Amino acid sequence: MALQNSTDPAEAARALEKWLQQKLPEAGDIVVSDVNTPSAAGLSAETLLFGAAWTEDGTRVAHQLVARVAPSSPGIFQHYRLDREFAVINALYNTGSVPIPKAWWYEEDSSVLGAPFLVLSRVDGRIAADDPPFTAAGWVAELPADEQGVLVENSLAGMAAIHAVDRQAAALPALDSSGADGDELITRHLEIWREYYRWAGAGESSPTIDAGFRWLEENRPAVVGPTVLNWGDARLGNQIIGDDLSVLATIDWEMVDFGTREMDLAWWIFILRHHTEGIGVPRPDGIPDREAIVAAYERISGQPVNDLHYYEVFAAVRLSAIMFRAGSLMIEIGFLPPDAPMKLNNPASQLLAGLIGFDIPDGDAQTFIGNRN
Repeated sequence: MALQNSTDPAEAARALEKWLQQKLPEAGDIVVSDVNTPSAAGLSAETLLFGAAWTEDGTRVAHQLVARVAPSSPGIFQHYRLDREFAVINALYNTGSVPIPKAWWYEEDSSVLGAPFLVLSRVDGRIAADDPPFTAAGWVAELPADEQGVLVENSLAGMAAIHAVDRQAAALPALDSSGADGDELITRHLEIWREYYRWAGAGESSPTIDAGFRWLEENRPAVVGPTVLNWGDARLGNQIIGDDLSVLATIDWEMVDFGTREMDLAWWIFILRHHTEGIGVPRPDGIPDREAIVAAYERISGQPVNDLHYYEVFAAVRLSAIMFRAGSLMIEIGFLPPDAPMKLNNPASQLLAGLIGFDIPDGDAQTFIGNRN
């Protein structure tokens, strides 16, 4: 969900019914019901769950749907390109090779729900929460150790399936790093995230993030590649999990791009590290350590992993920049006081400092966990 949800369920139901009448001109008796926002979600776009039923060719049909709505006010990201997300999800759904929900519609008219949105089929299952993190509480933490290991294997297999997609055969849309390979790919990604960091800082800067960017420039890998489709926000919490611990759907594609497989894998590992070492929570017994995760990914994908430390630093820089923005936004919303240290001192920035041998920010780290109310 967004840092702060603003959608009124009753108003959303009425707006969606009217909108669906335009999308389904041949349908009759359209009813939208049970609009609600899930609690186990991230920091960015708002998610609305709803049911929709209508009569079509004399038959009553019903679907469980999801609307992902861009923030109607400034959010975590400067751009919310839901049209691009929709195109990627639709292309991957058509390949049948990645567990992903069906893409129904993209709507750019903000008058319907206050911002552009896309509609997907709802996939019922469990999601590993970020707040509180799945490593500390909830169904993942409560699984037996052997089942936690199965869950990790399945999560990594779902990510490897994305990396195996043939980008030409899948007719994927153009993304920010389309056409970039090798060192040019690294350059493009660093440019994208420097631009984001400048926007997020709004004239302020973080010594830790600045040091991270310097380190990334000075330690570029000698060999880069190959270029694959990157999920972007690759983590267990962005997969819907079935009762048998299989991955039923892959969600949250707002950071999708082309990149190296190590970019996604490093992000997956760094988020786990954030949710354990970063916040002072022990790694659950059944969740493998870094080396075992890398070995599992290599075995599942059949591909070697190279220069992972570089991409872990890149993951740390990216998440630190996002937390810099989130800290500023939470102060603006009133979730945190004006002198809150989160934007400069958070688990991501502390881990980043450790990864590059930089001075760890003084004082206690502060995070979004437990502060969004």
